[in-house]
Amino acid sequence: MQLVVDWVPGGALLDLTLGEEQVFERYFLAGATPYSGRAAFGGRNAETAGWATVDDLAIELEDRFDVAEGGYPAPLEVVAIDRALNDKDAHRTSGSATLPEDLSGYERILMTLRLDMPETRFDPWDRLAHVYVEDERLGKVELLRYITPYHKGHVWTVDVTDLASVLTGERAFEQYCATYGEGWVVSVILHLYPRPDGAEPRPEPYRLERLWEGKCVVGDPAQPPSRFFEARQVTADAETTGAKVRTVVTGHGMSPNTDNAAEFMALGRTLTVNGIAHQNELWKTDNYLNPCRPQGGTWKYDRAGWAPGDVVLPWEVVVPLAGEAIDLGYALAPYVNEGRGQTWDPFHQVTSYLVLYRDAAAAGEPTPEVQPTE
Repeated sequence: MQLVVDWVPGGALLDLTLGEEQVFERYFLAGATPYSGRAAFGGRNAETAGWATVDDLAIELEDRFDVAEGGYPAPLEVVAIDRALNDKDAHRTSGSATLPEDLSGYERILMTLRLDMPETRFDPWDRLAHVYVEDERLGKVELLRYITPYHKGHVWTVDVTDLASVLTGERAFEQYCATYGEGWVVSVILHLYPRPDGAEPRPEPYRLERLWEGKCVVGDPAQPPSRFFEARQVTADAETTGAKVRTVVTGHGMSPNTDNAAEFMALGRTLTVNGIAHQNELWKTDNYLNPCRPQGGTWKYDRAGWAPGDVVLPWEVVVPLAGEAIDLGYALAPYVNEGRGQTWDPFHQVTSYLVLYRDAAAAGEPTPEVQPTE
């Protein structure tokens, strides 16, 4: 096993290799702070209990810190939604914030979602929920999708740097969760981390294009997914140097739908970019490791792209540029729901954006002045 941790503003980038398998490559861990590690190994040799004997073990640890003395510049904190009640009488909570017009001096944007207990009690159920920002051109843009925990609160921090093009100037924010009982007190906070002096600038996510968004019914031949996922073509600008497809999907609905679709059914999907197919299965297998624990209900069970009490991570595909036109398609594996009409339709809730990048400003520009919020 080899683990490499690179400290960056706002967290750390992780590379993890097990044998010859690359498990994580430049995986961003939000909120991690530099520390001096120590190597340790725990195990037990007991052949009578069926444990294997370890007879060849070596552990090496090397600290390689290059963080400037005093750490990185402090982030700019911007409160988007400040302790707003989300319950049966208020499915939508809102707020507004003023963000910098120019983000060229910032390395990363993190968003923290906090759910606190209202005066009564937490909602006991896992609910589908979203955080949006309003954009003049695109309308509502989904910054984050999450599923509420069973009868508790939690705090999550996620990287939203790819959505920076809709996070400038005066912005309206909205959190939506259709709870029908008690709920949560919701806070949404943005932290903008300045790029350290002399650091190489990252490519700038300067443009966002909506690909597919909404509710896609699955398993009904009268409503084929191909009708929802119409082929798309986006024209890159002359300054475009890279692109990424960022897709967030969660499956909902269960018995009497065939195979408990779509919450408890794995389903293959294919994203095609300029004729190149990228395949993936919508199925989350690590719910039992959810840090929002313990909960009530069935929080440990695997599901179609989500877990109770957790944020939904995007499926990201880097797009190789080959000319101005970027042709995109999305298709689901064949599935027919034999239980049609017995309950509400199983569906995939979809949000898919194309992020376009360009070269950022040259390194060495002055770090923006950070003003504390009131």
